[in-house]
Amino acid sequence: MKPEASQAGRRQLGYSGMSVSRYPTTREIADACECSQSTVSNALRNDPRISLATRERIQKIATEMGWRANPLAAAFMAHLRSTKAPRYQANLAFIVSHPHSARAEDLPAHQYDNFLGARERAEQAGYVLEPVWVCEPGVNSGNLARMLQSRGIHGLLIPGMINPSTSAVFERFSWENFSSVALGSGLAQSPLHRVAFNYNKSVPMALHRLFEMGYRRIAVIVSTAYDQKVNHGWLYPLYYEQMQPWGRQWIKLCVFSGTDNTEDRRHVRSWIEQERPDVILGEYLAWHVIHDMGWRIPDDIAFATFDCSSEHPEIGGIYQCHDVIGAMAVDLLTTQLTQNERGLSPMPKLLQIEGNWRDGESVPVREGSALIETPRAS
Repeated sequence: MKPEASQAGRRQLGYSGMSVSRYPTTREIADACECSQSTVSNALRNDPRISLATRERIQKIATEMGWRANPLAAAFMAHLRSTKAPRYQANLAFIVSHPHSARAEDLPAHQYDNFLGARERAEQAGYVLEPVWVCEPGVNSGNLARMLQSRGIHGLLIPGMINPSTSAVFERFSWENFSSVALGSGLAQSPLHRVAFNYNKSVPMALHRLFEMGYRRIAVIVSTAYDQKVNHGWLYPLYYEQMQPWGRQWIKLCVFSGTDNTEDRRHVRSWIEQERPDVILGEYLAWHVIHDMGWRIPDDIAFATFDCSSEHPEIGGIYQCHDVIGAMAVDLLTTQLTQNERGLSPMPKLLQIEGNWRDGESVPVREGSALIETPRAS
């Protein structure tokens, strides 16, 4: 305790309303706040190890003394911290909405990739990411928030709900106590910061790639259920490409409901038999229909998927970068935590990740394509 030094520091640096001629040092702020210099440094960085009340008190006094964050100094200190082994910061939750399992390994492949990418990035930053099962019997909005707080969790990563009814758990959730980031279509109606795949750029990228590979009868097969799930991320750009001169000539579109497997398979099979495309860009239902027809991939017809998976490396198509989406979601979440941002945002951020093309045996480059290099003369 240094009351005399504290008063002197405040008078010298204009704490009582006098003009400020220079930025105060952390030592001078510490004198004014009657605490240690390290506490001031951590409080000004919004370190969660310092209580919220203490952080707010120190930040208020520092601001009144004329303190302003120095971005160059902050960048240098961030570099120094990044070269050291990460120190434990806090626990983060990855929401698991599988109806029968609390294990992240049992999630759909794309969500498990989200989890793996997020966990790796969290560990690099000194956080622990743990799966939290919200389908456990008895879990509701009220006790979910209490359970998270009892486990020291203040940051949430929320992927899309596997079972739509699970969203009810968050209808009366106490968002004000947490920093949160949604992945993809997770809780799409809630004003959450979000990291998502950029469909608008990936659709034309894939179509033009197939054209470059020598395909001239390009079929796109997609369900309205999938399209609605991604906020029309497939059909809107497809309709636009079909309006272009090359699209009217080379692109054919088959839309099915995605709600009745038997009827959907019948409809898709009939359409393929009638149109006879040389390549299909579409959902895996089309893959299964092709096999049901006895056609060979890629000998009779080539196939590219909307969402390449490590489980099927032989199938080429659009790579949606689910691991990258998970990692970027952690970056967005930890930024909120360090800046003490809690609750729903009045202006949510949307970070979009662009995908790329992955080659696969199912969709080879055709002879005569510009992508096949002509042998050079010796």
